[in-house]
Amino acid sequence: MTREMSYRDKMILVIITAIIILAVGFFGFIRPKYNALVTDRDTYETTKTEWDGVESKLKQIPTLQDSIKKEANEAKKVAELFVNEAFETVNDTFDNAKSNYIIEQYVQPMIDESELEVTDFNAEGISAENLSYYCYEPDVLTYSLLENADINGSYAKQVSDLLKESNYLKTKETAEVMVNSISLTVKGTKENLMMFLDKIKEDENAILVTMVTINDYQFGAGQTRTESVETTDEEGNVTTTTREVTLDGDGKSEMTLDLAFYNAMPIDNPNVGD
Repeated sequence: MTREMSYRDKMILVIITAIIILAVGFFGFIRPKYNALVTDRDTYETTKTEWDGVESKLKQIPTLQDSIKKEANEAKKVAELFVNEAFETVNDTFDNAKSNYIIEQYVQPMIDESELEVTDFNAEGISAENLSYYCYEPDVLTYSLLENADINGSYAKQVSDLLKESNYLKTKETAEVMVNSISLTVKGTKENLMMFLDKIKEDENAILVTMVTINDYQFGAGQTRTESVETTDEEGNVTTTTREVTLDGDGKSEMTLDLAFYNAMPIDNPNVGD
């Protein structure tokens, strides 16, 4: 026997059904969407923070580009001191086979203009060499009585100040460059030698005179020779006497000149994505 539902029961059933539908909708559709929204919001905040950082770095690019270019230009000015014109062919081809010939051809006009007579030419070829920093290093002497007297540390401070530059440069990394050393045996006057050294000094390339050896530093002047002179008197007696004779000489001496030609490749222009 069935009993017809009352209006009250029907309303309760409708409300329960609505609640069930809402609960199913919330847990089945709304809650996942909400959770996804929360996750997306977190992702957005994280991504926005990362983008703000990237955007900040992007805005710094022009400044960094200018800074890189400035540093590169300053470095190129220093490097130009070692980009030797004599090695232009070597720098272009990376072929060192003709380096000795190139150096010989480069230095020959200086020799000709200085009127030096070359009797021997020796080239060692290209090698790599570390260039150390050069500065004046004071010769500081210390001894126990002085150290004991330095009760206020004034002497130690003075020594530290004197050696500050040289001690700092000792910690700096040295640079390695290419070098081609040659040795010239020549004959000439003092004026010829000084003219040649002046031409080396005036040359804008990195050329260093490492040694000059002069066989006769007086260049022939002031040398003496013992001569025997015979004299005959009226009676026919012959007398032999000796005397020191000063020679004028030709004013020339044989010399050995050691030169080092330094070289480094030109620095490329930096690619900063202009």
